Amino acid sequence: MKVTKALADFVAEISFNELPEEVVEHAKLCILDWIGVALAGSQEAPTKTLTSVIKEMGGKKESTIIGTSTKTSCANAALVNGVMGHIVELDDIHEESVIHPAAPVIPAALAAAERRNATGKDLITSIVLGYEAEIRIGMSIMPSHYKFWHTTGTCGTFGATVAVGKILGLDKEKTLHAIGIAGTQAAGLIEVFGTMSKPLNVGKAAMNGVISAFLAERGFTSSSAILEAEKGYCRAAAQKFNYKKLTENLGESFELVNNIFKRHASCGHTHGAIDAVLHIVEKYNVKPGDVDEIVVGTYPIAADVVGKNYEPKTASEAKFSLPYCVATALIHGKVGLREFSIQKLKDPKGLELARRVRVVVDPEYVNARLGCAKVTLHTKSGKEYMCRVDVPKGYPKNPLTKSELEAKFKALASLTLPEERITEILKKVNALEKVDKIRNLSALLSR
Repeated sequence: MKVTKALADFVAEISFNELPEEVVEHAKLCILDWIGVALAGSQEAPTKTLTSVIKEMGGKKESTIIGTSTKTSCANAALVNGVMGHIVELDDIHEESVIHPAAPVIPAALAAAERRNATGKDLITSIVLGYEAEIRIGMSIMPSHYKFWHTTGTCGTFGATVAVGKILGLDKEKTLHAIGIAGTQAAGLIEVFGTMSKPLNVGKAAMNGVISAFLAERGFTSSSAILEAEKGYCRAAAQKFNYKKLTENLGESFELVNNIFKRHASCGHTHGAIDAVLHIVEKYNVKPGDVDEIVVGTYPIAADVVGKNYEPKTASEAKFSLPYCVATALIHGKVGLREFSIQKLKDPKGLELARRVRVVVDPEYVNARLGCAKVTLHTKSGKEYMCRVDVPKGYPKNPLTKSELEAKFKALASLTLPEERITEILKKVNALEKVDKIRNLSALLSR
């Protein structure tokens, strides 16, 4: 099966006018959501460290580092913006592929669109196709890929490459080679979860996407069967893979509309349990001091990735600590950015409550990949409260409304930009298909 060629041909041929209206409207929500998350992430210490390194390295001033007054090379801007758009753990996510699709694709596409001064239609089209590529590749190699590999970094490299290639207008052959170049660069290990290097995986995916597409544009070649070859990506990256996921119904349906918008500032594997705890607190008025034990039944991936750290020392670690997130939800009634401050990480009450959380694999969820959880809360007086969440808030079957997403955007963007600028960005993105010059949007994102 020539699946790499089929994918390359599809993305090279399709135009904005062939995208369903529902897909275009959802893409604009994805872009707005990512911009808010990136603006919040621009204030984080690791982002500032990386920005300072990029400034020292230099580079042609062609693309904006969001939330700053700095312009740098397209590739460097994609790198920094990729990091900042993932670092606060509020970026969108796709359930079956376990990928944060916006995180590598949008910064790469936006940086390239600014460099080329593309249109809003160009940007939307590139992002839709970038999502499609990375998600389909992710679905084809999950779940075995996730044993070692960070899908947003690995598969995201393909998505970023496709998005930038579309901005550049690559033909079928050059798109095919760009995907091949991406395949030999795709990387990112789960081992770095809970550290500053997790968002670096994403930034590198965005940067490598820019590099892959630019090289292909100038005639650089690679494998024309990088996904399906005997020594190609799928066989190298997964014990089991399903090529049908790569091309099945390609162009008839778009995975972008199936992505999840996050409302908690933590790893997606914690969200079902957080929603369950919030429901118990609201319904039964349970107080932190009432709790004897909290048992969280979840799926194997969640238990392994977020179920083991009971005393996180940093915000990055805490976002990947299910015990901390559950305790935080119970104490503060929310799990937002402020709940990961150093002061709250050191709060003795929070640490003591986190130790009362027990994470187990629930047989009902043994084949699940994301989000679901069953929480049983035992009180000191002998009462027991249980809540099961199979579909957390923000999932396609339990979505955040457009007004809720706009409120999330405003709250996050307000950490960096004044209200009038935020209003301008909102208007610009809501009518993005009418924007003639993406530089007009990029200018609003600078500080």
